[in-house]
Amino acid sequence: MVEKDDWRLLNDVWYLKGQCINPTNGEEVIKYLPHLKHCIFCYDKVNKNRIRWFVPDEKNISCCICEKCFADFCEMFSWRLLDGL
Repeated sequence: MVEKDDWRLLNDVWYLKGQCINPTNGEEVIKYLPHLKHCIFCYDKVNKNRIRWFVPDEKNISCCICEKCFADFCEMFSWRLLDGL
């Protein structure tokens, strides 16, 4: 279980609470969302090698979440996983 004082929560990320999240991969992020350069939580760089990335379904929210941060924060943020982009 992730603690509330986890360093990855230092950014203002609480607007992501309760969001519908789409799974995707690094190649799709680079191709279709090139402005997304890193995970909003841990700042891991988006790359083609990482298999899974996650992006909010809301059109006005522009960020991506790496696989590890998604797993760590999914319950805390009450995310609903969609089928994909």
